[in-house]
Amino acid sequence: MKKIIALMAAAALTAGAVSCGKKTGSAPQKPEPKTTEASSTEAETTETTTAVTTTAKTTTTAAAVSTTSAIATQPDPLGGGAFEYNEDGAVVFEADAKTADDKTLIAAAQALFESACRTEMQFSVGCPFETDSDDYIENSLSWRFYRVTDSRISSIDDVLNEYHKVFSDSHPNEISSTYMEKDGAVYALCGNRGSDIYYSSSKVTGIKSRTDNEIVFTVENYYDGSDFGGDAYTKTDEFSVVIGSDNVWKAGIFTLPY
Repeated sequence: MKKIIALMAAAALTAGAVSCGKKTGSAPQKPEPKTTEASSTEAETTETTTAVTTTAKTTTTAAAVSTTSAIATQPDPLGGGAFEYNEDGAVVFEADAKTADDKTLIAAAQALFESACRTEMQFSVGCPFETDSDDYIENSLSWRFYRVTDSRISSIDDVLNEYHKVFSDSHPNEISSTYMEKDGAVYALCGNRGSDIYYSSSKVTGIKSRTDNEIVFTVENYYDGSDFGGDAYTKTDEFSVVIGSDNVWKAGIFTLPY
């Protein structure tokens, strides 16, 4: 399992930028999983090629759903599985990350960035918990917040606990603004904003700075340019990982590139 995840992240760097969950429209829904399976015949005829197709499974505990996607991988340039996703979607290193080279750190940051994109989309654009569309309250702007029916969630702190399985609590976030509490129940503002329809993909490109417990990376966000006459363009941003004492990486500085 560890080797597969390292392969996945390394492949993302080798193949180029990876899309960060683009959505369209003013009220986006949760991303639909896409599954592509390689047939046994294809596998038999490509034994000597350098690329193989392997199916990887990522589980998001907060959303209580599993998605499966086919990942085309390259031969392992890292020499083994240095890191993997844990069951929550954070990245965990097998050994001390301080001993890893920059290429491995960037690959791990790419993996965490993609997980952060998925998590942020679920929590702030949609809602990762089941809700009752017939039971809602409204805020001062008459926006509807729907009651969360997940038995684990009875306060906004419960929501944040799930969110912080991927995001560090050492950096501010706006998640609580999309949830409300009333009479011992939590209500979620589902699909409350749109996303940049011109966004294409993102790639972690380098290390900007580092301390003992945090590394700041540069991220290139790519846009197709159809909003400016068709010329593609790039926006540079920062993304940081906060390193826990247990070698678990969580997202710190982060902006959803929508």
